[in-house]
Amino acid sequence: MTRKLAANSAGLRNSGVLLLFALGLPAWAANPPAADLKLAAELAEHGDPAGAAVEFRRLALGADGARARAAFYWASAFAYTQTGQAELSDKMLDRAEDADPALGPPALLLRAENAARLAKWSEAGFYEQAVLDGAVTGDARRLAARRLAAAHLRRHDLPAARTALEKAGADTPASQALDQYARGRDKSPRLGGWLGVVPGLGYFYAGEPANGLRSLLLNGLFIFGLVNTAQHDEWGAFAVIGFFEITWYTGSIYGGVDASHRYNRSRLDACLGSLSGSFAPDFKQLPAISLRYQF
Repeated sequence: MTRKLAANSAGLRNSGVLLLFALGLPAWAANPPAADLKLAAELAEHGDPAGAAVEFRRLALGADGARARAAFYWASAFAYTQTGQAELSDKMLDRAEDADPALGPPALLLRAENAARLAKWSEAGFYEQAVLDGAVTGDARRLAARRLAAAHLRRHDLPAARTALEKAGADTPASQALDQYARGRDKSPRLGGWLGVVPGLGYFYAGEPANGLRSLLLNGLFIFGLVNTAQHDEWGAFAVIGFFEITWYTGSIYGGVDASHRYNRSRLDACLGSLSGSFAPDFKQLPAISLRYQF
């Protein structure tokens, strides 16, 4: 992997749309069978990425030229990523890089996405950093910086996330989202649990007033039932009500813990949503890789 990453870091410049392999292709590579390429592209664009992945692999096997072979393997890897098969996508990327070690940013961006789908945030950040260390510019650089910032944020490293965004230059929406996240504060699950000793208070602390009010009313109702049955020596009813009250009362405590975790996840997800971005190829341009970006 080290050999491949070193080769990848020598990727080509990018200015919004990254075009590779446009020159010097053999006759078949420059003009693969039109019907075969059309079929693969249509499968990819109309909701059958698994079928597209197989077709692109077949095109790669028949390609007459290393760069064309690399492009079709890359397209197959992209399609496998869309199916959620990140590990199989990485295998296709291995073949693509074996065919053309200078594949560069397209391979790095896709490897980073695969790592992110497997929640391997350090690995994803490593690949995004490799893109930024190269000579890419424009939207490709902006996407890599955003995703690197997101990977750092997943690991609760806010300063590193800020540094990552700075590498892409001005990106006001992403910077504002990061500033807003920094101004906020996570809720303490431990404190939420302790506050839950008073029914509903843990929910109120975590910003869930509806759940807090529900917990308060239900626990109050059951506590009233316990007191009333005890005063009338109705111990059978007391035991039944007491069983349910234990459930509701412990639910208030654990609910305060869970609500705090939900608050923290929601706050993080809102920031990550503002750091999001995606890329997709124009399959009809193959064997030239043309990437389009969305933010």
